[in-house]
Amino acid sequence: MALAEQTVIITGANTGLGYSCAKNIAAENKSWHVILACRDSKKADEAVRNLIVETGNPNIYFLPLDLSSFDSVKAFSSKYIQSNYPPLKGLVCNAGIAGEDEVVFTKDGIESTFQVNCLSHFLLIQLLFKKLIPPARILMVSSELHRNNGSMKAFLPNYTNAQELAYPNKENSNIKGSGQIRYSTSKLCMLFYTHKINDLFHEKGINNITINAFNPGLMPDTGLGGLNRKLFQKFFLKYILPIFVKGALSTPQRSGKLLAQLIISDKFNGMSGKYFDREKEIAPSDESFDKNKIADLWNTSIKITKIENEI
Repeated sequence: MALAEQTVIITGANTGLGYSCAKNIAAENKSWHVILACRDSKKADEAVRNLIVETGNPNIYFLPLDLSSFDSVKAFSSKYIQSNYPPLKGLVCNAGIAGEDEVVFTKDGIESTFQVNCLSHFLLIQLLFKKLIPPARILMVSSELHRNNGSMKAFLPNYTNAQELAYPNKENSNIKGSGQIRYSTSKLCMLFYTHKINDLFHEKGINNITINAFNPGLMPDTGLGGLNRKLFQKFFLKYILPIFVKGALSTPQRSGKLLAQLIISDKFNGMSGKYFDREKEIAPSDESFDKNKIADLWNTSIKITKIENEI
């Protein structure tokens, strides 16, 4: 008997981890309709063509999404809602940027790393939540760089308050390593969101929609690996970093397959509010459960994105 058709949306799925995740889901069976939510239409169209050939699944589509623009997030959500796709069963918040040290603001006037990695994914979840048809799953791509007790001091997150992350003082922020700090802090924020949304599910008796966070590991093959290219070239990532961070390295192919399993595998039925370091469930940092910081991020996110009805 054929499985019922279902849809998954993956942000940033035209390359790297997102592409691999899309490929593995699409190849699992033809019941999955996979939507690549990407900014670059040329690269996304090419990715769609390649994925159809590689998986034999014709149900792969592209919808434009620029996470540096709230208007684009709203337009994407509106277009999806008005379309006739099968029930939405998965949402993978994967896309992200690791900016340079110089602060860059989006056209919405917000620091770009925080908007792209955090606020726009928050807005996307809020706008599409009612379209998720249980059982359904939300995945947040985080990182081990979210920890504030690591040995690599230059990478540690620095969560002060969300208002300051959104609107930093440009003159005081353009210091060496600040781009990496903003990236690490954004990955901590993804865990804040995960814990808050999971708590809301419990409060509202929602037990058939789950949310989990995922660490894909450092992936030098992507040319970024979540790290500033100017500071860390491939040689350092491949040969030096493993000495300090055991088991840190991965590939988009390996981690994408594992990320896909968090969407499609029965093994994860009912699991929510968890943090997975690739295939293993592990404890996130104590800081990621900080109720004051979670409340600050959540309330500020609502204020900035102007969401009227939260989950």
